[in-house]
This record gives sequence, structure tokens and C-alpha cells, in this order.
Amino acid sequence: MTYTSPAVVIDNGSHTTKAGFALDDLPSLVFNSNYVVDSNSKVQVGDRQIDENPESEIMTFMENGLIYNFDNIVHNWQYVYDNIDNNNPINAKEFPLMLTEQPWNTSKNKLATTQIAFETLEVPIFSLVKTPLSQLYHMGRSTGLVIDVGSSVASVTPILDGIIQSKSSFHSKYAGDFSNLHALNFLESKTSIDNLIPLKFQSTRMSQSFKDYQISYNLLQDFKSSMLNVCEIPASQSTNALNPKNYQLPNKSHIGVNREQINLLENLFQPNFSPLLNLTIPEVNFNKPQTNGLSNLVLLALKNLESSFIPNNEPINAQNVNSRYTKFNEILRELLSNILITGGSSLTTGLSQRVINDIYKSAHQFFPNYIFTQPGRLVLGTLGNYQQNDINEVWDKKFGSWLGACNLASMLNDNDSQESNGINIALDNWFVTKSDYEELGEDLILEKFK
Repeated sequence: MTYTSPAVVIDNGSHTTKAGFALDDLPSLVFNSNYVVDSNSKVQVGDRQIDENPESEIMTFMENGLIYNFDNIVHNWQYVYDNIDNNNPINAKEFPLMLTEQPWNTSKNKLATTQIAFETLEVPIFSLVKTPLSQLYHMGRSTGLVIDVGSSVASVTPILDGIIQSKSSFHSKYAGDFSNLHALNFLESKTSIDNLIPLKFQSTRMSQSFKDYQISYNLLQDFKSSMLNVCEIPASQSTNALNPKNYQLPNKSHIGVNREQINLLENLFQPNFSPLLNLTIPEVNFNKPQTNGLSNLVLLALKNLESSFIPNNEPINAQNVNSRYTKFNEILRELLSNILITGGSSLTTGLSQRVINDIYKSAHQFFPNYIFTQPGRLVLGTLGNYQQNDINEVWDKKFGSWLGACNLASMLNDNDSQESNGINIALDNWFVTKSDYEELGEDLILEKFK
């Protein structure tokens, strides 16, 4: 059957939630992923609702890129249903639902999410789709290397023919929130913390978490996007003279920024580049990918993938010495020619070019057995090449996961008789119906969304 109602697609990120109908060009709702409990003990979701409760504690649904607060995440989803249609409510029972998830999501979380969808919201049909897979599909590819730099997590995911290579999918905490800590430390060294709060709240009684929230989600985002950039080579090696900048605070005073333009973001690539007091950062260890900065994380993911195609215990002899690397050489070529650098924090000026430069310089060290790493033979290709500040780049990096999920969910509304198999493909590969869930239960969910 063809579904007449478009699917509701929700992409829960640590920083913002993106939601809308699958047939829309852009999400109709983009709002903060946090929440507050007001004086009447009611959970409030949404930017305006949070701003109206400055004395309440700001709380989260997400940690490490995953939902952990299942008692209250339903309020986030219900907010979508209450506002998705030009701030008019819709009935969840009448619309299919697709949510995104990270590759490292747990079986327990998948089951909890599905239970809420079918038993609390009572949706008729439901799907969980992997974030990097939907991002890559949005770019029209089924094979590629997805580098996602978000708010709380930076991740690297190799995908081959639509299959995520889970054992080679790595992630770390060195992402947007980590760079926020360094930016805030710099600003606090120049002025009082109270000068960083938006003017409309400066005479308001606030909880400490509300104050931190306002600084992070307003001032720090603006400060990083307007004042900072990533050095295309390691900052410690850069000798380029930098033009000083002045940043205007909410109270109209100014702070001078010079070398900090590149130094503050170097920690994304070298986590211990400028240590912070009261924050212990583990030493970089190649055997622990999560301790590495962004570029090393990419190279380690590829190195781990190599081992799955070339077993370490395979004997080397005269017959196979030249051929044993052939298969992975082809895979590596294809992955490196289809690199997708995405996520809101990847919009930082210079970040994408720095990643590409680092891969190019270090590939021969990590992969010494491949012809393509000889000088002049390594070709790297990035997907979604737009001019700087092109609005399409902003949409792709911020909304790519949501847009890709919409591409998949829209198959349910395929009413072209020549392409009607799209509905069956969607049902077979992406969705579970409420009746199948009630009949087959947990085993079906774990098999479908593995």
C-alpha cells in the first residue's frame, strides 16, 4: 500500500533537534535539544520555553551522541508532533516515524526507542536509520568515508556499498563542545563571565546551568564562527602573520583576538595542544582511537579497516606479495575519493582543508604498501564542494542527516506504478509496522535495526 501521510523525520543531535515531514525540502523545526522542568514540574521543550524559565536547571536528553534520558525524550518528540505543521499539532497515530541513530547505539537503546514509538506515541510504522548512512545517501553515494564533527562527538565511519563498517567506525569527544571549553577559557581570561551573558538576561535571576547554556548556545557559537579558524597546517608550525581582530561583547565592549584565531581550535587535532586547568586529557594512544584528534581518528579508522581485509596472520610469499593488497587498495582509493566532511562544527573555516591536508601528508606512513601513496599519486575527493559560506553547504552540513533520512522515508509515498517497488524496499529494509512489532517483538527490532 502507498502511505498518503508523509513520514515524520526526527534527527536528535546533542546540540539541536531537526524535524519535519519527509517530503519537505528543509526541516520545519530546528530547536535546542535540552529541556527544563518548570515551577509546575512540567517538562518544557523548545528555545522559547527554555528562555522563559531562567531559574530552572538546564537538562539533557543526549550523551556521547546517544539518547540516555528515555523518561523525558518523549517530550522532545511530542513537541515535534505539536508544532511540526506550522505550529499546529498532528496525531502521531496517523504518520510514519523515522529517527536517526549513531552507529554505536546500543541494543537496549534501540528497544527503548522502539517501545516509546509504538506504545507511547502509537505510530503506525517506525524506522531507525544510521546517521552517517543517511548523510552519505543524501550526497548520492553508497560508498564513502563520513567524517562527522558535531557538538559533543566527532566520528569517522567507512561505508562500503551501503554497509557501515562498524568495527572501523570510531568516535571521540574532541568536537564542538570541547572547542567551546577553550574558547570560554580564553574569554574568561579577558573579561568577567557576566559580560558574556546576553543583555536580556543580565538582570535576571538565573540558575548556573541556565547561565552556562546561554553563553554556550549564543555567544560561544557566534565567537567561534566569526573569529576563529583552523590552521591548514599544525598551528605550532605556522609562521604566518595574523591580522588581529576585535570581538564585541553583549555590553558593547571589545576583546582583542590575535594568535588565538588558530590556537584555540588546534585542540580538535591535538587534544593536549593547550591544556586547561581542572580538565585531564588522556595521552594520545594509537591503540585507543578515542584519545586521538580528528585527523588521526580518520587515519586509524582506515588502518583498522585494512586489517579486516588483510589478516595479519596471512603468510607473505613471492606469489602474493604484490596482490595481497590489491583489493584494499581499490577500497582505499574509493573511500578517499568520496570523503564527506559534515556536521555543524565542520563549518568552521579551514577545518575541512586541514583534515584533507593531514590525510595527504600522513597516508604514506599509515599505508606504506600502496602505490597510490607515492608522491603525486594520492587523490583525495570531498563530496559537496561548495564555495565558502554557500547556503547549500550550511544546509548539507547542519541538516545532511535529516535530509538523507527524508530521502529514504519518502519511498513510503511513492505512488508511481512504475516505481511502486520503492514502498516494498522501504518496508523490507528500513521500517517496522506496529502489527509486526506486536507479533514478533524484540527479535524483529534487533534484526531490522542491527
